[in-house]
Amino acid sequence: MKGRLHSAVFMLCVTASRAVPPQQIAVRIIDDVSQSEYDAFPSEHQANNQTNLMNRPNREDLTALHQKHICRPRHIHLSVGRFQNATHSSITASFSFSPKCLELFEDDDVVGAVRVWDASKHFNVLVMGDEGDVRSYSAPFVDRHLKPAVRDGMTHYFSDIHYHIEIDGLQPGSKYYYRCLLLHHSTARKGQTSSLRLGHTSIPIRAISKSDYSMFFTPPAPGHWYSSSLDHTIKFAVLGDLAVTSHSRQTVRLLNQHHLGFDTKVALGEDIHRPHRQNIDCVLLAGDLAYANSNHDVWDEWMDMMSVHEFFRTVPLQVALGNHDLDYDPNTMEIALSYETRFRMPQSRPALRDLAPQDLFHHGNKIQAKTFVPYEFGNAYYSFLFGPSMHIVLSSYSSFLPGSVQYEWLVTELRAINRAVTPWLVVMIHCPIYTTFKNHRNEIFINEAQTHLEPLFFNYSVNVVFAGHVHSYMRTVPTANWTVHPRGPIYIIQGNGGRQVSEPYLNEVPEEWVEVRDNSMYGYGTLELFNHTHAKWTWVKTGFNTNVSGQFEPNFSIHDDVWIINQLFVAADRYPMNETDELD
Repeated sequence: MKGRLHSAVFMLCVTASRAVPPQQIAVRIIDDVSQSEYDAFPSEHQANNQTNLMNRPNREDLTALHQKHICRPRHIHLSVGRFQNATHSSITASFSFSPKCLELFEDDDVVGAVRVWDASKHFNVLVMGDEGDVRSYSAPFVDRHLKPAVRDGMTHYFSDIHYHIEIDGLQPGSKYYYRCLLLHHSTARKGQTSSLRLGHTSIPIRAISKSDYSMFFTPPAPGHWYSSSLDHTIKFAVLGDLAVTSHSRQTVRLLNQHHLGFDTKVALGEDIHRPHRQNIDCVLLAGDLAYANSNHDVWDEWMDMMSVHEFFRTVPLQVALGNHDLDYDPNTMEIALSYETRFRMPQSRPALRDLAPQDLFHHGNKIQAKTFVPYEFGNAYYSFLFGPSMHIVLSSYSSFLPGSVQYEWLVTELRAINRAVTPWLVVMIHCPIYTTFKNHRNEIFINEAQTHLEPLFFNYSVNVVFAGHVHSYMRTVPTANWTVHPRGPIYIIQGNGGRQVSEPYLNEVPEEWVEVRDNSMYGYGTLELFNHTHAKWTWVKTGFNTNVSGQFEPNFSIHDDVWIINQLFVAADRYPMNETDELD
């Protein structure tokens, strides 16, 4: 590969940034432009106008580049950043570009960057990626049975170059605009285009390519809500087991309409416009994202499917590890290649991944681990704050047995939570602990979670546990130890995002702890937090099974729209959380 990715641009500020307080990490640069050009920056009502923030690159030199768009940032998405406190917030912006772009710059270096500004134009930041922010990988092509394959004369898949750039020093609960860029490192020496200033040093930078403008809201400060002018409440969308199918495309299309302010009634095909700040503030995806099964082109198709929708680039997407996200290199047995490359969650530590034993996975046309995999931290498990809620995302496939790294990390996280600040505690994990369905019941990841995780969830008053894996829908009442308990967590399976809905029930009559179940409808759910004591859960149906052998007839009479009372405040005098109530 002729071109090189470079991370030494402004190395003085980028390297030093890792050791200073969060609010000082962002590289602050102001365009050296005239006042009229500065006034051309998009205001709150102009963000969709394609106004230039930098001079365009030499058109003659880059004609082929613009025609092919191989350097244009794509697959742009966001995640909650690591820093969330009373005065500062951070967001990670992720994007990728084709490795072929590097071949156009034989003598030049390329660096990814994100430019962020607010409506007042007083905040204007260019944050450039460093070595820890860029990832790529290659893996052998495989057929549907995970055997080596050749495609178009190629034996290996080569991923895009992926950047994950954390932007901090932001104000909580505030609106920002941003765009992703590829820059010439060499122009810092050649000075061919507009000049950007770092401190008192004038540094010229040339933009190779730029994305369209977009926007985001930062999460409210811990314990706080959005202001009343921004509709106050906080709403999370929850879905799982998407894949790339006609049903998954329908699910994310209707989710995007929901986000933009449309109430969608699937049965009537009727869209009703409702003005709103933004209907979705964060998306929780409970694993099994693309169902690539080591066919890495499918990951690109999945990212393409998501990227056409505005919510993908305007609200944080927080993901959990599913078994189909563990795709591995059958030669080296390196696991979670794409999952770690394409996403950057607010990790407490970088991923630790050992090579998996050759016999770790079942054979066949799908990825299914037989036991726990050697994968710690990174995107496997993490936590994040979002206003009045604390979220813990766990890995079903990293060991959570007592004494394991993940178990000890989880206990530490639970002990540190201040429920006076974050009264809502939400857990997301791919494999469900409670299920009314017949399949997957005897997997080690479910049985061990019932033994070792459920007691922690009960004893630390987890409000809701979201899961996928089972391709259907279920919600329990507050439950503990297989019985109804007013202070137990609510367990929700939202595994009907689009892959399929075809799970048979274990029993014809629902168990006493099952409130709603369905094995015929596709959809997603929303959890809306209103105050410290009340939230609302709504199951949104987006499609249904057609008359195909082996699928269940759709039941249009089933609905789920329920108020949740925070278990911390439920009959504390009658159902005390004392030692006699703790689960062993």
